[in-house]
Amino acid sequence: MIKSACYLMKKAAASSATFIVLGGIIVLISQLLNLGTVAPAILSYLGFISVFVGLLIMLITLLALMLPKVSQRLEQCQH
Repeated sequence: MIKSACYLMKKAAASSATFIVLGGIIVLISQLLNLGTVAPAILSYLGFISVFVGLLIMLITLLALMLPKVSQRLEQCQH
């Protein structure tokens, strides 16, 4: 059980960082596109949604770490 808790926290942190970086790149690309179509707006929305999802995963991870039972399990993790 301890290994799975450590594994899940590592995956949550990695996926959160991935979503935030990917969202930032998508927003940057959408700002650089000057097309007369709706594509830059759609890309911008997708980028902001990606950043929001990344922050939401990070917030959920932080709230889970505040639970005493989870924090005790994670103290036993080997880094």
